[in-house]
Amino acid sequence: MSPEDTANGPSDRGPFVSNPLSAPSGALARVVFDTFRSADDPMLAAWLAFRARALPAASTPPLPSVRTQDAPGKRGMFGVWRLLATNNRELARGSSLHESPDSAWAEAEGLRARFAELTPSVMRGSAAMRHGWALRLSGEPVLICSRWYESPGEANAAARAARDSLGRSTIVRAFNIGTRSGRRHRQTGPAVQLVD
Repeated sequence: MSPEDTANGPSDRGPFVSNPLSAPSGALARVVFDTFRSADDPMLAAWLAFRARALPAASTPPLPSVRTQDAPGKRGMFGVWRLLATNNRELARGSSLHESPDSAWAEAEGLRARFAELTPSVMRGSAAMRHGWALRLSGEPVLICSRWYESPGEANAAARAARDSLGRSTIVRAFNIGTRSGRRHRQTGPAVQLVD
């Protein structure tokens, strides 16, 4: 290797290991809204069961009115919002049921604007080496973990990372609709004005 190669960068033999890496892609996490078919939807039962274990002191949220068909309607569609990483891995989920996508998107938009005010709290699960977290606003849980962690430190780090991801997230104006088969399909929602 000649001194010129060292001074001028890569030679025809390939790039140097010390060359800077490319800049991060800047991809953002996103907020999506998932609907439930009915009060008997297995996905709703799973969400409620996990929420009860993660927030044992919290009361069960009341179920909004239920739609009676697979297609979404203006009334009766209810669900939760979730924060997803760019690879579709769930980072967190809202702690409330919403009567409509508009309600969920408005809550997510408000929390995204106030993400720096969200404080993480770590809780121990029902078994050893099982820890969860919640992000709280004025002491109330607004966002909860989507899985368990082995240590309180891991849970706390995940809560802080979810908070930061929420602050940089995009809110997808679409919703995932549950069907009788258990599959979900996405439908784009109408434009929604969230702030006057």
